[in-house]
Amino acid sequence: MKSVVFLTSLLVALTAWQTAAAEVIERRLSDDSSFFKVRNDDWQPEGFENGIEIPAAYLLGDSIVVDGYDSEAEWKSAEEVFVPLAYGSVGGASVKALYTDEQVFIRVRWPDATENREHHPWTWNADLNRYVSGHQVEDSILLSFEAGCEWSPSLLQGYVYDFDGWHWLAARSDPVGQAWDIAGTVQDRQVPGLNFVRYPARYSGMDWNVKFIERNDPTIINDEWYQLDPFYYHDRAGETVYVRSDPDQMQTTNPALHLDPPSTPPIDPDETYPQFKAVRLTGDAGEVDAKGQWKDGYWTVEFRRDRLTPADTATDWVFVRLSQFSMYVFDGVEQLDQASESGRLFLRFLPKEQSLVSN
Repeated sequence: MKSVVFLTSLLVALTAWQTAAAEVIERRLSDDSSFFKVRNDDWQPEGFENGIEIPAAYLLGDSIVVDGYDSEAEWKSAEEVFVPLAYGSVGGASVKALYTDEQVFIRVRWPDATENREHHPWTWNADLNRYVSGHQVEDSILLSFEAGCEWSPSLLQGYVYDFDGWHWLAARSDPVGQAWDIAGTVQDRQVPGLNFVRYPARYSGMDWNVKFIERNDPTIINDEWYQLDPFYYHDRAGETVYVRSDPDQMQTTNPALHLDPPSTPPIDPDETYPQFKAVRLTGDAGEVDAKGQWKDGYWTVEFRRDRLTPADTATDWVFVRLSQFSMYVFDGVEQLDQASESGRLFLRFLPKEQSLVSN
């Protein structure tokens, strides 16, 4: 093993109000691996792509109804941020966020020419004289949050890490007003017996990521990214990734109820019948409320979850400070590498002085 080399450099002097020196500490683990610990400074390494900030305004009251309509005055007053998306058919989404002492709300809107609320419905095949699984795929969106360890905004980057996911699906979760709260893992090799799916990495070679120092301190809820002692790490990503995303404490990729096809042929040969029925999840898997509405070529989906949860699942993120997340929009597709993905996003909780007053 190569010896660890410590390179320490102090950056800028104090301003009149600073209480500690700005500091950047580099630790080189090998030719292909190093990290920087930053304190009291907004310095970032060259080549690191900073995140887009999504400001969450403090909400006074309990006026928000999670129905997918975002019609409340507080949603109209909240700042909307456009987030570019890459790879898939959706080029961007607009995001708003709110929070209270107990809950966090996120609203996402994106263009979609068609409303897809069927997922592989039973379809009559006259040649086979039986029902078969149809080609139709529901629209969906996945939010990937950091989960207390190293994290990457892309699930296909080639790094190894865990993530906390909220997956809203138009057919299999929306009818019961939920998103699946999932525990996700990205690995660089197949793990037998688990629900890993193999993908070619979208990013390989050397790349930067960031982690923030964990502190159990209620005063940091409103801090910006550069106030949280960021920890930048530079490592080599692999060329193949294996992704697993099961609802919390459930060894299944599909908790919806499977329905048998009808026992008789349809009167209308083009008629379809559901193959899956949404069921309301409980426990850790059912902690995220979500509802979507499609209108005039746009989906609008609202999410709500408690800021602090029992966290029986290790990857269940709690919102006690600025939080990193990313999103994947699935427009009638179901494979991760077919979805549109965002870059790094920072969910930042604005001070209460900037609150939105509930009527």
